[in-house]
Amino acid sequence: MKKIFKSGVMMAASLFLLSCVAQQTIDARRGGIIKTDADLRREDVADYMTYLQLKKGAGPLDQDFILLSYRVIRDMVQSDLFQNKPQRIKIALRDVLNYHPTAQIRPAIIHEAIEHELMNTESLWVTDGSVVYDYVLDVELGEVPLRNDDQSEIHALSVMLILSDVKGEQVGEWFGFLKREKGGTSWY
Repeated sequence: MKKIFKSGVMMAASLFLLSCVAQQTIDARRGGIIKTDADLRREDVADYMTYLQLKKGAGPLDQDFILLSYRVIRDMVQSDLFQNKPQRIKIALRDVLNYHPTAQIRPAIIHEAIEHELMNTESLWVTDGSVVYDYVLDVELGEVPLRNDDQSEIHALSVMLILSDVKGEQVGEWFGFLKREKGGTSWY
């Protein structure tokens, strides 16, 4: 009787463990660590940006706003305000503000990416405020309505860069937008 009870308990324990692991994938590369499919996909992709592209979210992602910000930054640094200066202009990146009502994005990640992109230009030097700077930059993320375009969604992503001098007076403004094909997942 004890033998039957013991084998019954062992079988129940085995079935319990099997049901717990049924929704998971075992990654043998790490010594049997249990991983979800999403975790494995994230590890197999070399960088986070590619992972976000593969994720194909229904709404805008961090990377969509980052790519758009890079385009607008390129326009900004090619303006007359920054061209042909003998040295790099010091700029402080103050805020990345999200005015997009449906986006589930992380402004801190976008802030960091914009800061790195600004530092990679030949004409700007990003400071943290501890050093005297020439200009302050604010970044506004949002959406704009599209009209007279039947091929695209009714809203487009937008990024606006607002540049102010140290007195707080606006000296420049740059704007860009990305739209998406109806029913599509990528922005252009």
